[in-house]
Amino acid sequence: MERILDISDYEPAGRLIPVFTANDGLDENRLTLSLAKAAASRGETVLLIDAQNGEMMKHAGIIYLKTFTDVLAGTAQLRDAQYITSNEHFTAMALGDIDWSRALGSLSALSLDYDWVFIAAPPGCTPAHINLASAADMAMILFDASDAQFMRAFWMLEAIRQRDPQFDPLFVAAGPHDEAVETAELLRETVRSFLGAAPDYMGHMNHPGMAHWLLQAMRKSTASSQVA
Repeated sequence: MERILDISDYEPAGRLIPVFTANDGLDENRLTLSLAKAAASRGETVLLIDAQNGEMMKHAGIIYLKTFTDVLAGTAQLRDAQYITSNEHFTAMALGDIDWSRALGSLSALSLDYDWVFIAAPPGCTPAHINLASAADMAMILFDASDAQFMRAFWMLEAIRQRDPQFDPLFVAAGPHDEAVETAELLRETVRSFLGAAPDYMGHMNHPGMAHWLLQAMRKSTASSQVA
């Protein structure tokens, strides 16, 4: 006899995952969107949050009217700001122009309703980035593998670890393929020399299996954290 799943027993994993970008122009939205699609394709529930003033929603081809800012202001219901994609497990929402610091508590609470909440953060490292990193269950830092641009990832990690010494993201390279491995090792060696334990390097963002590798690594990491 076929067993019928009782959805009332379903408990979302509740992972809050920002995708940070150390450099401009790295096409981080493509990586973030591929993560959301890959997770949803497995039947996991996903909320993708655009914190880039609509750039992520535009990249995903989603036309929206309401944002999370409207929800917090009381001028819209949460369901009005959430847009379900062609995959019923995948929902997207624009953050709007609210200060991230004001939204972090609400975003953390919202993450409990999904297996994954991916936040497409704008490039850079502001106090809002640092606060978001400290609130996250796991994170990624995308860096440019060309020349000495990788140092921006080091500086971002340094700033976040001053607030949260245990912050341990995943490094992902962008830019020249042929320089990625060497640059990543140089970045990790610089981290080991000045900041302690170096984050894992997952590979170049354009690798066909990157989204699935990242999801697998984050499932393992967050599961270990929950057990600990």
